[in-house]
Amino acid sequence: MGTSYLLPRKTKVDERKIIMKCDMIRDLLPSYIEKLTSSYSNEEIDKHLESCEACRQFYREMTEETGLYMPSIDKDEAQKLNYLKKVRKINKRKIILSVSAVLLLAVAVIWLFAIGTRVSSEDVNIAHHMSNGRLEVHLTLENGKDLLVSSKSTFIYDENGNVIGHETRYIPKGVLHNPFDNVGNEYMLGTQLSNEPDYQHSFILEFKDKSMTFINGELVE
Repeated sequence: MGTSYLLPRKTKVDERKIIMKCDMIRDLLPSYIEKLTSSYSNEEIDKHLESCEACRQFYREMTEETGLYMPSIDKDEAQKLNYLKKVRKINKRKIILSVSAVLLLAVAVIWLFAIGTRVSSEDVNIAHHMSNGRLEVHLTLENGKDLLVSSKSTFIYDENGNVIGHETRYIPKGVLHNPFDNVGNEYMLGTQLSNEPDYQHSFILEFKDKSMTFINGELVE
């Protein structure tokens, strides 16, 4: 009788190992398709797909459903992709710089035409007078800019917390002339004084170089 040779059969343990590996590969395929796995994992997945038709079919079905299949690319294509990424990055940086420049320009325009800077008393013609218990102050800016005035009012309290007066601070500011909004270079300020003798009205003009304070209608400094 001739000698017969028996091919080794896969044991149940070997089959279980193969199934477990396929399960692991299939669990990793979504991340593999989206390029989220490590280079070591990619090598193991590639090796397995080359030898396992079932997993290859599973991979093909996944990529067809999601549209995320990306064929392998050579070095030239990889360099082109890297170049395109760099170009996109540079363009993105240019867009950010352009937007920043536009925002800075907008802030500068708003500052020059709407907010302004504090003016010096030397550039302002100041006239004031009392009329029927009312203080009026007329300002005329003479440096070629338009005149705006911002203000802030507070109450004056005594040591016991009682209101004994009222204080208003005015800040004259010069802005560039806007032909579409004729603000002008003149401004009139006024405040009605109280008839109560102990009530104090403080009216303060804050210029760039000095302050002018009116107490109950009289200039004190």
